Amino acid sequence: MRVNPKGMSKANKDTPVRTCVVCRNQFGKSELQRFVWERKTETITLDETQTMPGRGAYCCSEEACRERFLTQKQWWKRAFRLLK
Repeated sequence: MRVNPKGMSKANKDTPVRTCVVCRNQFGKSELQRFVWERKTETITLDETQTMPGRGAYCCSEEACRERFLTQKQWWKRAFRLLK
């Protein structure tokens, strides 16, 4: 379910809205995949339950977005605020 530009869902105003870090389109939270930065291993982990602690980043289910997010570390630095 895509949402309108003001961030309000057309179907339900109580649905949490999140933005894909790659394409910047807004979707309902349940439609996106959440990734969490693991400090100990310095890697990202897919948060299937969307309840893991730590800073999360959302990516839509389009293959191009997932590919760019998972392979290009520059997306991680911005999404997880790793810039020093």
